[in-house]
Amino acid sequence: MPIINFSNPLYIVVALVLVLLCGFLAQQYKKNTIPCIVLLVFLAILVGHTIELSALTDTTELVSYAVSIAVDEIFIFVSFLMFLWLDKIQIEADKKLKSGKKSVKSDKKDEKIIEKDGLDVLWKKV
Repeated sequence: MPIINFSNPLYIVVALVLVLLCGFLAQQYKKNTIPCIVLLVFLAILVGHTIELSALTDTTELVSYAVSIAVDEIFIFVSFLMFLWLDKIQIEADKKLKSGKKSVKSDKKDEKIIEKDGLDVLWKKV
């Protein structure tokens, strides 16, 4: 049986609440490091579930491992989207902060630099 058993609905609800709280906290501070940490945690849990699955000797617990790995992948996808969303928010906050300090003429130069920063190029295509 997996250590973190995502085939149990209680674990899924707790993980979902923690991910949403981390997203809310990251939105308040306008930093994308918090979803990055959440993403790395779920990647580590996925690696742990994979290692446990490879060491599995009894096939009766195969379904719980498969469900846990599938839920891990869903949470990795959600936390990656949250990372992209908060990266956009962080870049916009940095733009506002820099535009308040410099003149209008230098803002045009900064916008070109900021567009190449982060994942802003991806957001323009989406």
